[in-house]
Amino acid sequence: MSLNTDGNWVAGDELRVIEALRVPFGGYILDCIEDCMNEMEVLSASAVLKVRILLDEYETADTNDSAQNTEDTEGKVLVKADVLEWEVIGGKNGLTGPQKEKNKARFELWNYFSFCSCISMYNPDGGLTTRLIRS
Repeated sequence: MSLNTDGNWVAGDELRVIEALRVPFGGYILDCIEDCMNEMEVLSASAVLKVRILLDEYETADTNDSAQNTEDTEGKVLVKADVLEWEVIGGKNGLTGPQKEKNKARFELWNYFSFCSCISMYNPDGGLTTRLIRS
C-alpha cells in the first residue's frame, strides 16, 4: 500500500517519519508506516497536521544540532598531545538545546504512532523491545 496524499499527508512524509523515529528502513517498515499514516488520516486529520508540525520541528532541531556540532570544534584546545583529549573551554555538559528539542519532538511522534503495532517494538532510543499483545 502507498501513502494516501489526497488528505493532509505529502509525498515523502513517510520517510520523514522513519527518520525522525529512527526505525530501520525496509519494505516491511515502509509499508507499515504508510498503513499507519493512512489510518491516522482516517482517525484524525488534526493529528496528521500536528505530526507534520512535529516533523518540521524535528528537522529544524536536527539542522541546528548539526550546525552546533560544527561550531563546537571552535573554542577547544588540545591539552594532551600524546592522548589527544579535547577539553571544552567554559565546560558544557549534558544535552544541547537542539538535542533536547529533537528528543521532545521524537517522543511526541512516538506517542502519535503508539497505535502502530508493527513499529512499537522499536523504542525511542533505537533499541528493540518486545510487546505482549493479548488476543
